[in-house]
Amino acid sequence: MSKPTGRARELGANLRYHRERAEWSEKQAAEFLEVSQGQLCRIELGYRNVSEINVARCLAMYGVRGEEFAEVMALATEVSDHYRIQAHNDRLPDELRTLIHHESTASSIEWYEPTWIPGLLQTEDYARALFQWAGLVPEDGIEPRVQARMDRQRSYQSAARYFIHQSALNPPMIGADVMHDQLMKLMFAANREDCEIHIVPSVTVPNGAFGGAFTLLNFAAFPSIVYVENIRTSEFLEDPADLAVYRAIVNRLASIALSSAESREVLVAMAT
Repeated sequence: MSKPTGRARELGANLRYHRERAEWSEKQAAEFLEVSQGQLCRIELGYRNVSEINVARCLAMYGVRGEEFAEVMALATEVSDHYRIQAHNDRLPDELRTLIHHESTASSIEWYEPTWIPGLLQTEDYARALFQWAGLVPEDGIEPRVQARMDRQRSYQSAARYFIHQSALNPPMIGADVMHDQLMKLMFAANREDCEIHIVPSVTVPNGAFGGAFTLLNFAAFPSIVYVENIRTSEFLEDPADLAVYRAIVNRLASIALSSAESREVLVAMAT
């Protein structure tokens, strides 16, 4: 049996979420679709295709309306070609259901960040300072975005390995007090068993040598997905050739970055 794509898994998870929220049993939904419960299970796990018509029927029967309906239907009409691009529109990546779904179901992540502290490790004040400095959202839109980022942090519970470029540890636009608290959070995170932080020295890797930030999301039973965030869009890559390139970058970073112990020493020295 072939492995389901990330899009198929996300679509199935959405259908399961709305079915359970509407308090429909598997038996009821299977009878409505005229399939067996086993077939319904495979649909909700992403192993079996479901037509756009049946997706719309299910959503209607589950009482899904408006924007939620449109989002799931947009997902159902996408082509499974191992490459997805999603527009942020008025949202930030922290609010993208696709990203949240994949992060919450991943067994581990590997994150390269050449410019900022990774979003899953940011303090509230650091995230707030970034939004204020960038000036891309109105003042009254900053706080909801900060809280969305904090909610995203709470939803992620799996192991993580972060490669953070040295230049991201001393950004001139972040105040000293805010940066001190941020370094303290990194230091405490680096002491957790499920979190590795590796600093990439500037003298070893010029900033930009490996391109922009990316996240490699790994799954226990499925192929990995690469997430690349841009200003107005996000990309989700599943093609084996793309995965091979980003895996090679991670392996290269692992060979030249400071060890987790050495990185902790650097963070302690900077924070104290």
